[in-house]
Amino acid sequence: MKNLRSYMIDMLIMLAIIAVVAIYTYGGRALLCILLSILAAIATEIIAYIAFMNRNPDRLADLSAIFTGFVVALALPSTAPLWLAPVASALAIAIGKLPFGHAASTPFVPAAVGLGLVTLSHPTLVYTYPNLSIGELSGSMFKDGFVQGTSLAEMLQQSKAIGTNVLNVLDVFVGRIPGPMGASCLILMIGALLYLVIRKQPGVVASFSFLITCAIFAFLFPRVWTGRMYSVLMELSAGLLFYSALFFVADPLTGPKTNPGRILYGICGGLLTMILRRVGTYEESVIYVVLLMNATSDIYDDIGATISGLIKSKKSKDAPLEKGGSVSEQQ
Repeated sequence: MKNLRSYMIDMLIMLAIIAVVAIYTYGGRALLCILLSILAAIATEIIAYIAFMNRNPDRLADLSAIFTGFVVALALPSTAPLWLAPVASALAIAIGKLPFGHAASTPFVPAAVGLGLVTLSHPTLVYTYPNLSIGELSGSMFKDGFVQGTSLAEMLQQSKAIGTNVLNVLDVFVGRIPGPMGASCLILMIGALLYLVIRKQPGVVASFSFLITCAIFAFLFPRVWTGRMYSVLMELSAGLLFYSALFFVADPLTGPKTNPGRILYGICGGLLTMILRRVGTYEESVIYVVLLMNATSDIYDDIGATISGLIKSKKSKDAPLEKGGSVSEQQ
C-alpha cells in the first residue's frame, strides 16, 4: 500500500501541473470536467467499498480512484460534453478495476479501459477538438461559437505537415495545437518524463523504450515530407502517445517487473502503436495498444529473463578462453 500510494502521489503531482496549464488554456470548463470525472471515479469506488468492504477495506486509501478520474479527464477534449469524462471514469473503475479487486491486482490500467470504451461508443466526441486560434474554448462542441480544429494525429493521417517556421514548432512545444486538453503541450510531457526519472519510478524504463521506438519508426517511415525530424516531432506530439507513455505504459502495477521485460514491453508497444496509427480505424490507437500490452505483460518478463540468461551463459563460456587464451595458444 505504501509503494502504491507513493506512485499515485507522484502521478497526481504531474497531473496537477498539467491541469493548471489546461485550465489556463481552456478556462473553467476544464476544471469542471476534471472535478466531475474525479467525483465519478470516487463515487463508483465508494459504492464498491460499501458493497464489498469486507473484501477490500483499504480501496479508498490508495488514491487510485482520484488518479483515474484525473487522468481520464485530461485525456479528453475540453469541449466534449460534461458527462463524457465522468462516464469514462465510472466505467474505468467499474469494469477495469472492481472485478479484479483493487489497484494492485488489476491486469489493466483502469483509465485506459474507460477511455477505450467511450472511444468505441462515441469516437466523434473523443476526437473532435477546438481550434485554439478562433472559436470558443470553454463551451461545448454543440454550442454556437465552436470551431473545430485539425489535430496533429488527423494531419498525419492525411500526410499533412505543420509549417517549417519556428512559430509552428513553438506552437507544438507549448501546446497551442488542437488535441486532448492535457496531452498537447510537449514541454510539459518532457518535464513529466524527467520527473519520473528524478523520482526513480521503475516504469520509466518502459516509457523510454516506448518513446524511442516510436521516434525511430517515425524517422525511418515518415508520413510527412517536410523532413524526418518533423515526422518525429509530430508523431510524438500527436494524440495521447506521450501522455500514455507517462501514465499508462510506465504503470508498474500492470507492466513487467524486470528491466529487460520493461524494455521489450516498450519496444513492442511502440511498434504496434506506430503500425496501428497507419492502418487503424481511429486517428489514435495507443489506448488499445496499452490494453493489449497489459494483457500480455508477463510474457515480456519471461522473454527478458530468457535473453538475459542466454547472454550470461555465453559470457560464462567465453570467460575461460579470454582468461587462458585460445585453444591453439594453450596447446
